Amino acid sequence: MVPSEGLEADLARVQAFYEPRAAYERPLHVTGLEKVAGLPNLSASTCRACHEEIHAEWTTSVHAQAWIDPQYQGEIGKSGNRWLCLNCHTPLLTQMDLWPVGVIDGDIERPQLVDNPVFDEALRDEGITCAACHVRGDAIAGPGLGGEAPHKVVADPSFRNGQLCLGCHQAEASWPDKGFVCTFQTGDEWMDGPYDDEGTTCVDCHMPPIERPVALGGAPKQVARHWWRGAGIPKVRGRYPPPEANRFGLEVTSKVDGEELVVTFRNAHAGHMLPSGDPERWVQLDVAFEGPEGPVGAPWQHLIRQEWAWEVPPRKVADNRLKPREARTERLSIPAGATRAVVEASNHRISKVNAEYHHLGDYPRSVRVHHEVVAIE
Repeated sequence: MVPSEGLEADLARVQAFYEPRAAYERPLHVTGLEKVAGLPNLSASTCRACHEEIHAEWTTSVHAQAWIDPQYQGEIGKSGNRWLCLNCHTPLLTQMDLWPVGVIDGDIERPQLVDNPVFDEALRDEGITCAACHVRGDAIAGPGLGGEAPHKVVADPSFRNGQLCLGCHQAEASWPDKGFVCTFQTGDEWMDGPYDDEGTTCVDCHMPPIERPVALGGAPKQVARHWWRGAGIPKVRGRYPPPEANRFGLEVTSKVDGEELVVTFRNAHAGHMLPSGDPERWVQLDVAFEGPEGPVGAPWQHLIRQEWAWEVPPRKVADNRLKPREARTERLSIPAGATRAVVEASNHRISKVNAEYHHLGDYPRSVRVHHEVVAIE
C-alpha cells in the first residue's frame, strides 16, 4: 500500500498509471464518477425504474455475475495480479477497492496500491453493470433508437457492430517470467472466420432481437435482449438465461453405416472457435454402446479443447478446437451385441480437480448440449 494524496490526486495517479498500458491492462472508459443529469447514480437498480425487462434479463446474465462468480473469486487471489482481472470483471474505477498507481520494478505481481476513497461495494457486486457499456461522459449511449428519455442520450454505432465487446473478449498477453497468461482471442476468432465477412456480429447471436418498448411507456421497437448466455453453464445455480437466449454452438449427427457408427460434429452456430475464451474450457463427446443386458464394449470419449503446459512461461501444446462452421467425422466400430448407441455432448467450464482446489462445492461445471439414442439393427 502507498499513502493516499486525496481523491483528485489519487485519481490522476491511477489514470496516469493506466494510460500507457496495453488495452487489456486498463479498465473501460467509465470511472463511475460521471454525473448524468436525470440519474441519481449509475447503479443498475436505477436503470431498472424505466428499463424493467432489460434489467431482468441482465440480472440472469453472466455479465451481472462477473464479480460474484465463485470460480473467479477462487482464482483472483492466486497471485498479486488481481488488479489486472478487475479491469474486465468490475471495469469501473469506483467498483475497485484498491487502485494501482504503479508496479515495483515493472513486476505486475508487485503493484503499488492506494485505497479507493470512492469505492462502492454495492456497485462492485453488480459486475459488468449497465454503466460499463452505456455511460459516455455526461450521457447514456446506445444504438440510437430515438424516443424521449429523462437523461441525455447519444447514438454510438459500436453498439451494433460488436466492437464494444472486444474491450474484454479480445485480450491476449503473456509475461516471460510469469506462470499465467491472458488468452482471450474471441474477437480475432470472429474476425478471422466467415461471420465478420458476412456482416454477422456478436450482437446478432448473443443479443437476439425482440419487438418491445425500450423503456416503460415507450413505443415498441426492435431492441436487443440483454441475456448473454454464452456456453450455457450457470455461474450461480438457478440464475441463468433461458435456452432461447442463444443456441449451443455444437451440432451433432449420428448414423449407422454397416459395422460402424458415424458421428459428425460441427461448430454450427458459434461465430468463433468452439470452445472460446478461458483455456480451461472444453467440449466433450461421449458414445456408449448398449445391448439388451446393459453396456457393450468400451465407451468412446473425445475432448475438443486447448492444452497448455502451465510452466514459466506457459505454452500452448495442442489445440483441436473447432473453427466456425468446421465439421469433423469419427467412425466407430460397433461392438458385437450392441443394439443401440447413446451419443451425448457437453460443454465444460472447469475440471473437477480444479473445482475442488478452489473449494467450489456444487458449483455448476458443465451442461449437456446433445443427447441422442441411435438404434442398431
